[in-house]
Amino acid sequence: MLGTNEQAEILLDDIEQGEMESAISAYMVQEALNAFDRTAGLTPRERDELKTLFLTRLTRMTGLIEAPSSRDFADSLLGQRRANVHTQLIARITGIQPKDVPILVLAFEHRDREPTIVTNDADFAAFSPAEYNLPELAIKYVG
Repeated sequence: MLGTNEQAEILLDDIEQGEMESAISAYMVQEALNAFDRTAGLTPRERDELKTLFLTRLTRMTGLIEAPSSRDFADSLLGQRRANVHTQLIARITGIQPKDVPILVLAFEHRDREPTIVTNDADFAAFSPAEYNLPELAIKYVG
């Protein structure tokens, strides 16, 4: 959305046009919206415009096999999911950050499609699902 990563732009275009399938949860959308808030150099107006463009773009994506509904959103969503005891357990067992657990779980829910998690988080991208008996899952770094 910020035009800073060509590879990510191509992936979003492919999902928008239905050339690639993707599942996006409300948790992931909230995380993206919070990332806009952390982006230095943006005015509050620019942040609001980017968030609106992002949410609008999500509604047009024909490649979404799972999309969040508006009832799934809450300001406390991120904190609640990260503090959840199951999230903490999976994070401790796998060594990934609690913020990444809901993304891993969503991919696992679609394991019959052999999904690839696409992330710009180098630490999460270093996680090897196969080492944790998750051979159907893959992770790709887009940085």
